[in-house]
Amino acid sequence: MSTVPRPPVYRIVLLQVGIALVAGLISLLHSDVAAKSAVLGGLSCAIPNAYFIWKAFRYSGARSTERVVQSFYQGETWKFLLTSLCFIAIFRHVESLNVLALFAGFIAVQLSHVASAKVANL
Repeated sequence: MSTVPRPPVYRIVLLQVGIALVAGLISLLHSDVAAKSAVLGGLSCAIPNAYFIWKAFRYSGARSTERVVQSFYQGETWKFLLTSLCFIAIFRHVESLNVLALFAGFIAVQLSHVASAKVANL
């Protein structure tokens, strides 16, 4: 009996964390506050997405169709909530913050989804 191998989706998370760190390094050219803000923004996208990937790809196979669909919906709901909680925590607890760098880091990691299909299939 052959099974379809699961794609190595953890690579997407590694790519996103890498992009968050690169955004931080680029922002370091401006200031250390901008660098910290860019990394926090990138991680605010990468961490909830890591949870989604873990949740969504727990099940596979035709017999698990209902669990797969349910996991996707739950994963997406929690991803949204975790992203919101990350931003709430950042705005409440980080005193020195560069908002432009924060959202630039978030958007840079969010745009990595364009390359994620290629990365997952390497």
